[in-house]
Amino acid sequence: MRLFLLTILFCFNPWVIAWAQTNSADHFFAAGNLKTASYSIYAIDAKSGVTICETTQKSLSTASVMKLLTTACALEKLGPDYTFATSLYFTGTIDKQSGTLTGNLILKGGGDPAFCSAYFIEHYSHCFDSWISQLKTLGIKKINGRLSLDLTSLPLATIPGGWVWEDIGNYYGTGVSSLSYKDNQYEIHLASPKATGMKTEISSLIPEIPGLKLENLVCSSPISGDHTIVFGAPGSYLQRIEGTIPAGQTNFVVKAAMPDPPLAAGQELLKKLKESGIDVTGQISKISEADQAPRILVGTQLSPHLKELIVPLNKESLNLYAEHLLCEIARKCSGEAITAKGIDALQQYLTDNGIDIQGFFPADGSGLSRSNALTSKTLVETLKRMYDGKFRELFFAALPVAGVDGTLKNAFKGTPLERNVMAKTGSMARVRSIAGMMTTRNERTILFAILINNFGLTSPEAGKLLESILLSFYND
Repeated sequence: MRLFLLTILFCFNPWVIAWAQTNSADHFFAAGNLKTASYSIYAIDAKSGVTICETTQKSLSTASVMKLLTTACALEKLGPDYTFATSLYFTGTIDKQSGTLTGNLILKGGGDPAFCSAYFIEHYSHCFDSWISQLKTLGIKKINGRLSLDLTSLPLATIPGGWVWEDIGNYYGTGVSSLSYKDNQYEIHLASPKATGMKTEISSLIPEIPGLKLENLVCSSPISGDHTIVFGAPGSYLQRIEGTIPAGQTNFVVKAAMPDPPLAAGQELLKKLKESGIDVTGQISKISEADQAPRILVGTQLSPHLKELIVPLNKESLNLYAEHLLCEIARKCSGEAITAKGIDALQQYLTDNGIDIQGFFPADGSGLSRSNALTSKTLVETLKRMYDGKFRELFFAALPVAGVDGTLKNAFKGTPLERNVMAKTGSMARVRSIAGMMTTRNERTILFAILINNFGLTSPEAGKLLESILLSFYND
């Protein structure tokens, strides 16, 4: 295989030369800026299970390939048709003559990761409207009370341990909530001067976040792309955005983490109630413990099925969805919907299915924590479990396809890997990973995982390295 790699891939990058000269994967990674890198590679024939490539199995940081384990466990523990429920109730009595409800509305979150998500716009398009319509059917014209948010289905602590300050204010660092809303994100719309090094201006926030104080330290730059970081703790309405965006932009969008998603959902519901002619006299409050007053159901909004939720989870690498699923796995297996119990359930799931968990140190369900560590063998054995199981089609169809969609949309284009690799990728500072399934030139199906930590390469160079290793499998 490696001799073929030398002749076919000589022009791809210099690391291939070093690898082929000694017929050693170790020497391959000893070249140039890879001398300090740690790596773990494992690949097998999907049908026979025969090992194709195996390096020394080191336990390494995973980044987002961790989502493969969470997805597999969720499909098998919760089932592909599992749904989450968000419900509206009211308490008290209705005066039929005046149409006044003397009591409260209660919006109860059920841990739905996708409630009003941009990925499922059509699914939730009539959610609030249908509830308001039902209130009117009940004859309610005014509510002499408040809107209470029931957040008891998940703990108030939303951020897994190990997530860093540079992440948690950004769109990908949002924590879970009983009432997650619009992916727990908001948009910062920026305008930048044509001159570089100048301060930008915030033109709008979508949706508006009442009470938010956002300090803008972003400057214009000759460098393309988004190079901003949003700093802000969960629940805090003091945030700061800094970094650069390209010069001469009239509407440059940066996504950030909502400080309080349940409150944002409640504010939207109150807004729509007012627009429809139903006045609520009280303010929004949160219920930390279940309200004992009898409730009458107005309506329930179910989430898309789990088999639909795992598609954006993996194709777009949504940390929020993965953490929600881990909490729901915990609820199913232990009755406590907390990250720690989800981790216990995930480890037990792998052990029960004979998957090697030596070196497996999970810290969350998404891979955002740098404390996560595992081996490539653990990943591939999980892939093999799914390949041999009844959820094969659902599991692998949710993965990005090289050159087609998701996080692999622009990867491996113009190479034989295009459309022949479906895999989950992961990246963070000094971490690159990829794991999934591929079809070789001989129509052979391979399950693989590649983890690389602490390399001295640029991001494009790291991508070329992964490409070369995968091409060696393809041409084998």
